[in-house]
Amino acid sequence: MLMKPILLSILLSISAASIACDDHAAHKAASAVAIPSGNSLYQIDAPLMDQQGNSFKLADEQAKMTIISMFYGDCNLSCPIVMENVKRTIEAVPLVQRKNIRALLISLNPGIDTPKSLAGLAKVHQFDPTTYRLAVSDNDSHTRQIAASLGVKYRRSANGEINHNTRFVLMNQQGIIIKTSDTLSITPDPEILATIKANL
Repeated sequence: MLMKPILLSILLSISAASIACDDHAAHKAASAVAIPSGNSLYQIDAPLMDQQGNSFKLADEQAKMTIISMFYGDCNLSCPIVMENVKRTIEAVPLVQRKNIRALLISLNPGIDTPKSLAGLAKVHQFDPTTYRLAVSDNDSHTRQIAASLGVKYRRSANGEINHNTRFVLMNQQGIIIKTSDTLSITPDPEILATIKANL
C-alpha cells in the first residue's frame, strides 16, 4: 500500500495534466457541487478517526484555516499529487502564519484505509501530525455525506479502484467554505494560496 520514495519522485516529475485516477476527467466536470455559501461544514455529524487513532468530527477542527481534500491509500496516481500539493501549499505560507493553518485529508475508502495504514502514509509523506491529519470515516454512507458536502464525486470499480474528481477546499474557523480548487497539480493554486494569506 505504501508508495516507495522513488515512485513518488517519478510521479512528481510528470506533468499533472496527464495524471489522474481513472475517469478523473469525466468526474471533474461534475465536481461543481459544494455546500451552499453560509452553511457550515460543522453541521456534518459524520464520525472520523485520524492516523493517531483519535476520534473526531469536522466541528472539532478549530484552526483559523483548514485545507481539506479527499484521497485513498491505494491510489498511486492523482492522490500522491494531492498530498504533495497540500504540503507545498502549507509550506508556501509564511512561517509566522503557518501555525494557524491545518490540513485534513479524508479517505474515500473506509474499511480498507485504517488509522494504521494512514499513519504509514503520513510517515512516507513526512506529515507533521500537529499540522496534517489523515482521517477515515466509519462507513461508506458517512464518507459519501462528507464527499457530497465538499463537491467530491466518486465510484468504485470492479477491480477495487476508486474513480474520483480532485478538489481542494479551504475552510475557515467557522466551518465555512471560502475557496475551492479543482486543479490537479503539485504546485499550489495561486488563488487558494492568496486566500490563505489574506485570511491569516
